[in-house]
Amino acid sequence: MNYIKKIFFSQPALVLLDQAIYSGTNFLLMLFLAQKLDLKSFGLFSTLMLFVYLTMSITTALVIQPFQVSYLKVQQKKQYFVFLCLVILFLIALFILIVKLLFLCLPILSIYSAYGNTIAFFIFGLLIQDFFRKFFLGLAQVTNALIIDSLFTLLIIILFYVLRDGIQLSNTLWIISIANLASSLPGFIFIIKNFETPRSWKLFRDNHILQGKWLVYIAFLQWGSSNFFVLVSGLYLGIEALGALRLVQSVFGVLSVALISIENYLLPKVIYFHHQSLAKAKKYLIDISLIGLVIFGSILTFVFIFSDEIIILAGGFKYQKYGYVVKIMTILYLFIFLNYPIRIAIKTLVLNKVFFYGYVISFALSVVTFHFFLNYFGLYGAVAGLAINQLVMTFYWQNQLKKNQFQLWI
Repeated sequence: MNYIKKIFFSQPALVLLDQAIYSGTNFLLMLFLAQKLDLKSFGLFSTLMLFVYLTMSITTALVIQPFQVSYLKVQQKKQYFVFLCLVILFLIALFILIVKLLFLCLPILSIYSAYGNTIAFFIFGLLIQDFFRKFFLGLAQVTNALIIDSLFTLLIIILFYVLRDGIQLSNTLWIISIANLASSLPGFIFIIKNFETPRSWKLFRDNHILQGKWLVYIAFLQWGSSNFFVLVSGLYLGIEALGALRLVQSVFGVLSVALISIENYLLPKVIYFHHQSLAKAKKYLIDISLIGLVIFGSILTFVFIFSDEIIILAGGFKYQKYGYVVKIMTILYLFIFLNYPIRIAIKTLVLNKVFFYGYVISFALSVVTFHFFLNYFGLYGAVAGLAINQLVMTFYWQNQLKKNQFQLWI
């Protein structure tokens, strides 16, 4: 009994529990909002989230990832904690200022003008909560991260239950903002308790700029490669179509989380075998990928067959006409799956430049082809464009692996 208890409360188990709460809450929240909001409002919310994910990628690249690498080397740890908090607040203020300026300069954003202050508060709450949960995970204080995510989930449930009969886009943004800000309280308390004037801020700044500048470029490219077609589809096909595409992406997000988790599990094993021999690493990766292909292919086949039922279950009958998007998304995810073993091989060989250039090619291809695909093929074209991006990136990485004697698939 004590052994089971020890495993259940071990740090790896708590990390998995925290990730399950975080991912599960966000997934169910998207499905809940798809059902409660009208098509246009959900489309607006989905568009906003795309931009927020970009800002989140930037803060992670400039703040969190350099922190994860540098934390143990830093002597003045309390000063460093305060420095990180001040930087994240500065970046959030900068993002909010940019949003305000965009509202003034771009007439196309007039649909958001009524939500200006609400969006500013929404950005603040979401980014500050994301910072503190990743901050605590970086410090290996998993319990605090678990408290943050659990408190957010609890507050979301309570607040949406109170407003269950009057849920609109405006109060949805306020509810999520309040829940994010309130659940960040353990982070604010930690910073106050450990406050020390960051006199070494120039040293910290230079280190973060040195590490973060390339990470920011990669973050932009990854975001553009994954979301450019989705974002532009709102301009070409209407905000409702964008919302439908994001809903389908959220449904498939469960598979994305599974693939990322599997990658994180397999990468150290492949590296271990690679230290023994190249042949062992290749054989292990190919064998495990073939097993995964059977399992993943079976799941995708099921989703393809019951696409209409799945979209109705996720968003309600108003999304029934978008069942075909689920079908074509299964084809995209087959290509994504085939790409993952190649990603693992690229990371195993530490081909960081190759990894970066793959996203450069993918994003450039999106910019060149989006008009053709969206103008002539609608949502079919949006998903086809994403699929072609995956294929081109996969072939490029595969070619680079071939040059390094680590060829997979073909």
